[in-house]
Amino acid sequence: MKKVLATIAAMAMLIACQNKQTEPEAAAADTFVSDGTWHKITPEEIPGNAVSTIRQAMLLTAGHEGDLNTMTIGWGQLGVLWQRPVVTVYVSTSRYTYEFMERNEYFTVTGFPQELTGSVMYMGQHSGRDGDKIAEGGLHTEFTELGNPIFTEANLAIECKKLYTAELDTARAPENVKAMYQHNGPHVMYIGEIVNVMRK
Repeated sequence: MKKVLATIAAMAMLIACQNKQTEPEAAAADTFVSDGTWHKITPEEIPGNAVSTIRQAMLLTAGHEGDLNTMTIGWGQLGVLWQRPVVTVYVSTSRYTYEFMERNEYFTVTGFPQELTGSVMYMGQHSGRDGDKIAEGGLHTEFTELGNPIFTEANLAIECKKLYTAELDTARAPENVKAMYQHNGPHVMYIGEIVNVMRK
């Protein structure tokens, strides 16, 4: 009986020691403390839920060093298509960014801290046709390993490869939405496979 009790006690101590080792590791995995540098994460680790992540002011950017453009987006989806993690964005054919989305294979979507909402909104209120709005808005461009543009001030960067493109059929839109297309070109839907995600 003493041997059985001793064995049970030893097992209990071993389990307790294992729990002490794994609890801090689990806490570290659940808590992300930014050190100001980019860290690769998986698409499943993108913080927040899809609705709140997209609704915060974000930038859609396409191009490469020396030839790129960006715009503010408030529409989009994060999800899964054809067993791939994807981001879906919408760009009006009247936007300057549309040209960059058409001729580039990749695009990025970047999120920013709340205090930079003004700079992000500036990118949607000014056209890259008229000057260097990125510099004027106080942002700085850097590039991924694949050569795609992201922003130094961002805290989330999602890099996507175009997977599917289609122009929205405005005739099939709800009646209260059709009015927005009377003076603007239709939106083109771009579904991009997520190839990299980074956060700070």
